[in-house]
Amino acid sequence: MAVTLQDKKTYVSNSAAVKDSIVSFTKGALDESVALYADDAEVSDPTGKYKGKPQILAQLKVWHTAFPDAKADVTNQLTEGDQVLTEVTFRGTHTGPLAGAMGITAPTGKRVDLSMAIVNWFRNGKIQRERAYFDLAGLMQQLGIAPTKS
Repeated sequence: MAVTLQDKKTYVSNSAAVKDSIVSFTKGALDESVALYADDAEVSDPTGKYKGKPQILAQLKVWHTAFPDAKADVTNQLTEGDQVLTEVTFRGTHTGPLAGAMGITAPTGKRVDLSMAIVNWFRNGKIQRERAYFDLAGLMQQLGIAPTKS
């Protein structure tokens, strides 16, 4: 398949948009972070499924409330067509309540270091679908609320 100049511009634009969204999250600019998503976008991650900008924004607020000092470093990105795969290292201190399916986890004060892979599918310049992969059990172990492996 031959890649055109327009394809290259789209690849770069989509990759940059994902990075910008991640940077906006770490700055606490959650409205900016979610602006990249289509109104009917769908996001899936180990904590659940979220449809539409309001649900996606609500989930970003959950994470930012729990980890207000969060930093996310993009360590790798691959782009093909309308898909962007981004590897991210997420670091932060659990100083706020973390709301989840099992209730609210009180702040532990513990630092976490979490590797993630995020796959985004773009349509008309917006994220239409996102799948994020990370070790939720490992995160709970780092927070001291799940048993560690022996």
